[in-house]
Amino acid sequence: MKSIKFAFIQSGHAVFGVGFTRQQAIADAQKWLENPDGVQGGMTLSEVEKLVKVRPNDGDFTIISSDDSEFDSYMKNQGGFVKRGNGWYIQK
Repeated sequence: MKSIKFAFIQSGHAVFGVGFTRQQAIADAQKWLENPDGVQGGMTLSEVEKLVKVRPNDGDFTIISSDDSEFDSYMKNQGGFVKRGNGWYIQK
């Protein structure tokens, strides 16, 4: 099992998706985000990808990598993830 390398986050708040690649993190986030009608998982991958901001403000969606200084903090505070060695994994 490969460790998590990317996290789709709401800046300052929570992790919505994770993956070994950016695309996997976006696809994982798609399952949890609601469309304007309130349907969880109702957005297309393209719509989710368009939410990503390169320079996010508090509350904006962005993708961070495991090299980011805040990555460990997001993973630890979110819950459901465990750190083994230098990598993060989904807790089972």
